[in-house]
Amino acid sequence: MKRLLLLAGCLFALAGCQTQRSLYYWGNYETTNYLAYSKPEKVPLETQREKLAEDLEKAKGSTLAVHPGLHAQLGYVCYQLGRLDEAIREFTAEKTLFPESVAFMDRMIEKAKGVASK
Repeated sequence: MKRLLLLAGCLFALAGCQTQRSLYYWGNYETTNYLAYSKPEKVPLETQREKLAEDLEKAKGSTLAVHPGLHAQLGYVCYQLGRLDEAIREFTAEKTLFPESVAFMDRMIEKAKGVASK
């Protein structure tokens, strides 16, 4: 009887160790961002754009949602590359998916439009 209770207690304890599945597809985002800011010479802007776009495509193909900030980061990289139409499209996608980012994305869109009109 003691063994049965011990076994049941162990199984109950181990059941709490299950990892929680993420709601979002993260891909290489964290690694790419870390390298982009810590060692920018290792990840040029065009490479960042390609990796972020690749993560976006993989997220669309998975059962997980695009994580907050992916469209914003891709938009910012496009902005830095001078691809202003793409940047505005990504900023708009970010604010559509994550309404809490509307104020910031609106400022980024206005900034991109201001550069485009010059």
